[in-house]
Amino acid sequence: MLDNLEIRDPVHGFIHRRSYEQDIIDTRVFQRLRSLRQLALANLVYPGATHTRFDHSLGAFHLAGGLALALAPKSESDQRLVRLAVLLHDIGHGPFSHVSEPILRTHAVPGVLSVEEESKIHEMISARIILEDEELGRHLGDTEREKIVGLLAGTFGDTYLHEIVSGPIDADKQDYLLRDSHFTGVKYGIYDQERLRNTLCVHEENEERVLAISIDGLHTLEQFVLAKYYMTTQVYRHRIPIVADGTARSASEVRRSYRRLRPLEKLKVEKRGWTLDVLNVVRSLNKPEFSLPDVYARTDELSELHPDNRHVRDKIRQQLQVLRDLGLLEFLGGGSYAVR
Repeated sequence: MLDNLEIRDPVHGFIHRRSYEQDIIDTRVFQRLRSLRQLALANLVYPGATHTRFDHSLGAFHLAGGLALALAPKSESDQRLVRLAVLLHDIGHGPFSHVSEPILRTHAVPGVLSVEEESKIHEMISARIILEDEELGRHLGDTEREKIVGLLAGTFGDTYLHEIVSGPIDADKQDYLLRDSHFTGVKYGIYDQERLRNTLCVHEENEERVLAISIDGLHTLEQFVLAKYYMTTQVYRHRIPIVADGTARSASEVRRSYRRLRPLEKLKVEKRGWTLDVLNVVRSLNKPEFSLPDVYARTDELSELHPDNRHVRDKIRQQLQVLRDLGLLEFLGGGSYAVR
């Protein structure tokens, strides 16, 4: 295959990528980013802000490659790792980008996706996709995938390499300030990226190699910090997109709840009460998998709701079968079920 392929980008000019990087770009999980707007509903205020996570990922990838080349010129393996990590850093984003984060966090399945308080849910999802996606696995070995996830999380590689990928002045921020400024039509996010790159350096501190900036780049760094401040106050926290984002988040929650309960429309009205009550008990268990005794333990609660029925356990078994027929539960055998 051809190497040194080019993409013309409105912010950075030509973006060069190698054939193995193009293979990653062509995967379904990466192409999905074409449908995710970078700034969610900010186009209601800034009509030009229709750029996507796809554009941004390519731009950040381009800048990360330049930073890695400048700071680790003798290590092609480090350069490759940094480029791939930044290329894949956003593949876990949900609809409307950051707007969907609270929803994804709320409905993360316990035991499947462990989300710590300080973590961003899309970063956890990105890590799972990188490690487990079959199509990515055809182009990246298991060891390389683990290194990419480790570099993104800061558990693998030199600190300065991680800071290129995720840090106060990482390639991600360096791209989105310029890109968001360009597509919103404001000038707040403009800074001298070339000068910033040329004045960044690697500094050894306590036997750790960290990203630093020379004294000659101090004013450029100040320009970068102010650009981020003004973009935050004037664009990212503009009142209209914030209200629109909140509306989209609420609509997504309502739609999700409706889709969960919609199969119950198939039931006769008099049967819905028992089915809903058992479904609520199952959901309150907050487990991806549960057993019949788990539900039996809530017999008293169901008896209070249906005092005229003396055969509550029989009813529980019946309603679990109804929920299976509706596609809301999966029977695993041995009295165990999984929530769908």
